[in-house]
Amino acid sequence: MKKMWAIPVLAAAICVGTTACAAGNGGINQKGANVFPVSTSEEGLDVTMGDVMPFYDDGVMNIYHLRNSTGTNSLFYHPIARLTTSDYIHYTDEGVALNFEEDVSSVDTALGTGSFIKDNNGLYHAFYTGHNDKAGDEGLQHTEVIRHATSTDQKEWVKDEDFKLYGDSDGKDYTKNDFRDPYVYWDSVDNCYYMLITTREKTDTEKAVIKRYSAESLSATSAEWTDEGNFFENDEGTYNMECPSYIELNGYYYLAYSEQGDNRVTHYRYRTTHDGEWQKFERDSIDSAGFYAGRLEKAGDKLYAFAWCARLSGGSSGGFDWGGSLVTHEIHQDPATGELSAVIPQNYKDFFNHKMDYNSVGGGKIEGYEFDGQKFEAHGVQQLPENVVRVSFNIQSNDLKGDFGLSFGLDGNYNNRLGSAVIAFDPVQNQIVCYNGVSSILRYGAPLTSVAFTFEKDKSYAADVIIDGEVVTLYLGGEVALTARITEMVQNNFAFYSNGAQAKIQDINIYE
Repeated sequence: MKKMWAIPVLAAAICVGTTACAAGNGGINQKGANVFPVSTSEEGLDVTMGDVMPFYDDGVMNIYHLRNSTGTNSLFYHPIARLTTSDYIHYTDEGVALNFEEDVSSVDTALGTGSFIKDNNGLYHAFYTGHNDKAGDEGLQHTEVIRHATSTDQKEWVKDEDFKLYGDSDGKDYTKNDFRDPYVYWDSVDNCYYMLITTREKTDTEKAVIKRYSAESLSATSAEWTDEGNFFENDEGTYNMECPSYIELNGYYYLAYSEQGDNRVTHYRYRTTHDGEWQKFERDSIDSAGFYAGRLEKAGDKLYAFAWCARLSGGSSGGFDWGGSLVTHEIHQDPATGELSAVIPQNYKDFFNHKMDYNSVGGGKIEGYEFDGQKFEAHGVQQLPENVVRVSFNIQSNDLKGDFGLSFGLDGNYNNRLGSAVIAFDPVQNQIVCYNGVSSILRYGAPLTSVAFTFEKDKSYAADVIIDGEVVTLYLGGEVALTARITEMVQNNFAFYSNGAQAKIQDINIYE
């Protein structure tokens, strides 16, 4: 059954002027806005999503994804479901597109990541991963296999039961547990379809590679897909390169993939000719560990990156687990260098534009703060509502010492206190970092996630923050983004703080 995440309705009240009728209490009718949706809700409980497979078609972004659902036992899991949106703010749950098979001998007892594409005749094709944790016991060739399905309307899908592309050809053997995440695209230069696959080459070091196969038609049999060798080899480690995507934009060719390793980020590489050498920028990632399995997808003349922000292993603290909420970034391309940066989607700015009169905990209008760096200082702000909130401000470090930023989870009207989590601008370590186990101004705990950022003394940077439920994304200077999960933001106060930093946080505006 289709579930509507958001249906635009007429607002109950019309506000006049630039300041909203209600002040910081969720009084704005946001028409069901949801920027970090989960997969679906069943019986009042959220069912989270994993790897995202975006597919733009006729003005609609189809967010195919692994739904964090299971069958009658632990062998059956992860159907591929779909959300649809045209504005990245209102989503419709279209239900499960491709399901696992509750048959212990099936190659589809669990499903893995894939991709979606439409052929010239209007037929939709899904290429995805079939996975069986008990493959050896059931006499199956490998644990993972590439599968194929088709649809005329993206609602009813028919699996091609004969399509089974395994990870060995021409005498080569690729590890049985690592042959997955197909990404299929049309190459107008070589005039064929290519399929990229995450795998490991069976060498002495089991080198992590992205393989490439070719075919003349999307309806080709699995035997008709030709092994074209390695498309890309891991150039900085041994981790698997999960969920690849490949995009050409303004003469640059981009390959994105996610690190299945300690760093857990979405990397990208680029080249300036169709068959040129792969290169990387000093900052070679999109966002932080809170933005995993990111995929690039064009929508008209814009480029977006889609990923998921995981739940936390400790409930309200700890590291990232599996399954979470969708995160969407608009991607800016530097016209001179080709470097990509995650920026706040313009739709967010256009929609969340009701300026709110949030008050400081002591009363009074919030405009900005200047910290002298001689002491710890924090200025509390009233509770965050259940509405989506956008906060914009400018920051400046005057001495490149200490740290300053935002603190969340304050359980009362406090000044000069930290909450349970902070997003810190840290010019000493040249980073932006989220801590979610803060116990005092001296003990922040282990960082949840961070991004590198070199601060310049006395330079002003523009920041935008989007808060929706447990997920927050900070965009800074049109250069970097940091996404994190902080479970105690809503219905608690937040604060702007400085811990030994001579800094400014000014031009603060809060929107719903």
